[in-house]
Amino acid sequence: MHEKLTDIQNAFWKAYRDFNRTRDMRKYNMDMDEILDRYKHDKKELFDFCVSLKFAWAPIINGLKEWS
Repeated sequence: MHEKLTDIQNAFWKAYRDFNRTRDMRKYNMDMDEILDRYKHDKKELFDFCVSLKFAWAPIINGLKEWS
């Protein structure tokens, strides 16, 4: 379980770093879809964690997009 949580956190952090560098919203959305797809057949708690993180990051990403 620890490895999967680490993978999820690292994937979200990478998506953020990539977006912060490129401001490519389409790529960011593709990255989010990839993370959710990776865990959609895993334990419900892990998938729900991914969905929660996606929602938690949304205001940050949208703010970065507006501030640039």
